[in-house]
Amino acid sequence: MAQTQINLERLAKVWALVESGNEGEIDAARSRATAMVEPFGYVIEDIPDLLAEGGFGDGAPTAGPGGFTFYNMNNPAHVKAWGRENAAKRRRWMRENADRIAEVIARYGSEEAVFARTPEELALDAAVEPFRDPRVEGSFPTFDGQSFRPTEKVAEAMGRMVPWPETIPDALAEYQAWERLVDDRNITGGNEQAEYLSAGADLRRTHLGDMVEKLIPARNLSDVIVRLRFQVESEGIYDDAKAVLADLERLESEGNADTPDHNEAAPPFKLNTASQRRAEVKRILATPEGRAMTLREVASRARVSPATVMNIRRRMAS
Repeated sequence: MAQTQINLERLAKVWALVESGNEGEIDAARSRATAMVEPFGYVIEDIPDLLAEGGFGDGAPTAGPGGFTFYNMNNPAHVKAWGRENAAKRRRWMRENADRIAEVIARYGSEEAVFARTPEELALDAAVEPFRDPRVEGSFPTFDGQSFRPTEKVAEAMGRMVPWPETIPDALAEYQAWERLVDDRNITGGNEQAEYLSAGADLRRTHLGDMVEKLIPARNLSDVIVRLRFQVESEGIYDDAKAVLADLERLESEGNADTPDHNEAAPPFKLNTASQRRAEVKRILATPEGRAMTLREVASRARVSPATVMNIRRRMAS
């Protein structure tokens, strides 16, 4: 009957000759060890990890019931074994995905180019750096007191460097571009699931997700569908159903704009173009009521993004 798994006990004896045998024994043992693992998709570099996983390393953890191995990260031997196991998994993943890795590198021109900071990353890092808080040991870096999402001040600074998109489809397109960059770097890096974006770019990606999820008012039903599909596909990461409901209620109200019962606070003209919507923002901000409103309230009335309101308000104040 064909062998279905590596005989680790025999492999450990052969490998002991590789590590401590004489010159003739070492070469023969390496050849024999290679022949023992290659039929199972491994190479000779994987052998120390295979032995460690099987409990043949010095102080390495052994698999328990169901094949699960518990690693005590306070035990140096366990830490080394865990590192070896992950290194072996990474090598296997890279062998199995060699074609994908080659395709990504070919698109960028080199492996170094895949990981090189883009001009946008450099600009966004420069924008957020003045807001970096003193680092507390053992904690994530924070900017203006926040770790994962930019505050209004940080978002405004990023928008000065790289203007924010004004529509849901445009925000989604940029969000997806950052996601593709992360995927390309993860593939090239061996699926390590690391933090592949710079601090500024990561904050921007998160804010773009928020813009698609809830911050930019939908212009039409198509935008609502884009927003809802994004929420569904995020599998719970972005799921503000209230934003979708607010869009639908507002669009329904705008559809009834010509009825006698229409709210008199509606804009005096149709907001069909970007210039008309910007003009409406200026009109609102020029009123005492508008100056007291939040960015999001003005944005909702004028059907623009809060970032657009912020930019117009800043220009009006200068």
